[in-house]
Amino acid sequence: MIDIGGLSAPGRPSAIDAIAREITAACRDTGFFYIAGHGVRPDLINGMFEANRIFHALPLKEKLPLKLNAWHRGYQPMGSTRLQSSARFAPASSANQLESFIVRDEVAENDPAFQVAPFMGPNRWPDDADFRAAVEGYYAAVRGLANALLPVFATAVGEDANYFGSFFNPAATTLRLVHYPPTPEDRSPDHIGIHPHTDYGFFTILAQDDVGGLEIMRVDGSWVEAPYIEGAFVMNIGDAMARWTNDAFNSSPHRVINKSTTRDRYSAALFFDPSHDAPIRCLDRFASDAGGVKHPPIRFGDYYRERMDTNHPDRLAAGS
Repeated sequence: MIDIGGLSAPGRPSAIDAIAREITAACRDTGFFYIAGHGVRPDLINGMFEANRIFHALPLKEKLPLKLNAWHRGYQPMGSTRLQSSARFAPASSANQLESFIVRDEVAENDPAFQVAPFMGPNRWPDDADFRAAVEGYYAAVRGLANALLPVFATAVGEDANYFGSFFNPAATTLRLVHYPPTPEDRSPDHIGIHPHTDYGFFTILAQDDVGGLEIMRVDGSWVEAPYIEGAFVMNIGDAMARWTNDAFNSSPHRVINKSTTRDRYSAALFFDPSHDAPIRCLDRFASDAGGVKHPPIRFGDYYRERMDTNHPDRLAAGS
């Protein structure tokens, strides 16, 4: 548990250093940790969860018109995704037992990239102004939190606090509202909410309910639960951050198994990633670790698109 409340206090530079030390220790271990004192208002969190529950309770015939479009925005039906491409795992044997609703940054129609560049198209919103207001309010607050954490992560990797600014100008962000149904009492081993995987980008900020089910792979290969803690978010780093640090910062595999046979599980993941044009290469101070550089330089958008195209063929098959 890392209290980041000091980021809004008068002594912010010293707070950044102290929080960065704690984050460094966590990232060199599992790459997962909780954050408290994050400043996102409870009413925004509660409103998001209510919107999540209301949307996924709609009849399928009302959700299907919002099905995922070519820019990876909209509704993904139950069992429509299966992990095929991961940094550490072979393809999954079965579909993920979840459904989700995905929102990305709004793109102005007069932007030259609109409906031209990958992922740069319109969001798909239900005809429900309250739903949209709740989701956009939460999304904006957590995006603001993510931006406030950039100097901490720059300090954690030994760079100037402003180091990552140019790589996130602008950041590529995605909010995924997820619903996991109750698990059958005779659950088979491959009946999994979401199969083991690593995240593709920089870091993820997760809000989860009290049903439980998130599990993290320890460095020794064993699994440990990451239970709900009231008022705290779960954070983890992804593959882009791992590549910047030559895997010294651990992009840990994780999975979700809703072990409840009676309760639905809801969560919301904010994926905070570099600009798709950002070059990702091992930082010099990490290059000598573990026998040299493990990963070649990449353009983040190329890495992200390869993973998304493989794991989400529904996006490739979708119309606008």
